[in-house]
Amino acid sequence: MNVPGTLVSLSSAPTAIRAAANTYCQLLLSQSDNNVKLIVLDRLNEIKSSHRDIMVDMIMDVLRVLSSPNLDIRRKTLDIVLELITTRNVNEMVLTLKKEVMKTQSGELEKNGEYRQMLIQAIHSCAIKFPEVASTVVHLLMDFLGDNNVASALDVIVFVLCIRLLCNTGDAVRKIWLKSCRESFVKMLSDKQLRETEEIKAKAQISDSQPDDLIDFYHLKSRKGMTQLELEDEVQDDLKRATGEFVKDVDDANKLNRIIQLTGFSDPVYAEAYVTVHHYDIVLDVTIINRTKETLQNLCLELATMGDLKLVECPQNYTLAPESSKQIKSNIKVSSTETRVIFGNIVYETSNVLERTVVVLNDIHIDIMDYISPAVCTDTAFRTMWAEFEWENKVAVNTTITNEKEFLDHIIKSTNMKCLTALSALEGECGFLAANLYAKSVFGEDALVNISVEKQGDGTLNGYIRIRSKTQGIALSLGVCGAIRSPYLQEFSLEFIYFNSSIRMFEIFIYH
Repeated sequence: MNVPGTLVSLSSAPTAIRAAANTYCQLLLSQSDNNVKLIVLDRLNEIKSSHRDIMVDMIMDVLRVLSSPNLDIRRKTLDIVLELITTRNVNEMVLTLKKEVMKTQSGELEKNGEYRQMLIQAIHSCAIKFPEVASTVVHLLMDFLGDNNVASALDVIVFVLCIRLLCNTGDAVRKIWLKSCRESFVKMLSDKQLRETEEIKAKAQISDSQPDDLIDFYHLKSRKGMTQLELEDEVQDDLKRATGEFVKDVDDANKLNRIIQLTGFSDPVYAEAYVTVHHYDIVLDVTIINRTKETLQNLCLELATMGDLKLVECPQNYTLAPESSKQIKSNIKVSSTETRVIFGNIVYETSNVLERTVVVLNDIHIDIMDYISPAVCTDTAFRTMWAEFEWENKVAVNTTITNEKEFLDHIIKSTNMKCLTALSALEGECGFLAANLYAKSVFGEDALVNISVEKQGDGTLNGYIRIRSKTQGIALSLGVCGAIRSPYLQEFSLEFIYFNSSIRMFEIFIYH
């Protein structure tokens, strides 16, 4: 996977980009690990952003990934190919999607209903962009009007209604399509442009890079003693320095926050770890100091994990001289955003003691915020996910903040989420605020948040923050992070609810 990435960074020639994209497509078919496939799809998405013309010719190769049973992989694949549709490949694209829809009727695949809904929405998008293919899919979609999956049936009904409205040529319909739609579209673009302008202003920062500063070229550096993760981090830092986005003070502060003390100062062996998070990998750079006057033999750093973590390397034995130090690196693979803990101990032998000495290490809790990033979805998609997700975390608001908008901004910053509610809906003073937030993890997991607060007569805010997700870990972690990181939340209680609409049962967990 590193070879095509290096090829893309070295050259922007069409032949090099096409070779890299071909290699990524082969990896999608040959690799069985879903995490690897998600990473490869991210790389293809990056190539699509800068070399769309090349990716257009490879749309059918990318569509082969739909054979994977994982819904996150299928969803990401459809998102990529829908932006690559042209008049040349739309017929092949629709034909492939029709075959996939027919496969969902067999009942052999898991979650057929949800996958069928994704395919119907993709076909609908193709028909909107290229109306000439609508006649080839309308009969197929009509078969799903009575589908057991309500969402799929509704999507088909919307598709048929769109065709019916387009067939109506009355004056009222013409006014709606030609005038009202244009006015609404202009207003939507104005709101979007205003929001993007404010985001650019918020992200504006003073550059620490000057035009005459030297640039460290990654390909001319010595790779001896450096891991692939460190090399990739160096590339990102070089790009930030070259474009003026590198801020030294903030970077140093983040490094200090990532140093975790593992043992006490009174222990014979002192250890601390520097935690580096890089997409799907965690690197622990552990510094071990021998504070005794004796040589420590067969010293071993034994680590174990709880959650969806996997140790890559086996522990090794070292010999540590008196009052000397040793740096040990450990790589850990991450497969989901569930709550994760790394724990372990340091074991060593001395000449004076026959038995091995064990020093227990402090636990390392992996921060969920390293894997959460703001994202955007439509209101319809938000409501659909809100109804489907089974885990809900309800956080009661008890804050010293008295302004509703200020409280919303603080929660957005604490949880690293995107506010989907339009700015126009948040303007004014009415004593009440309701907003929807959305974020996505690097593993394709969705996190939904609804904030509803009301100003009381004494000026304080009262209400609830509700978090929903497919998994328990991400919902609970987001609630705890939002509450603990906020110095304004004096008290908080988490009411954790699991509900299953199909059998109408629920469980409530209360955390104080």
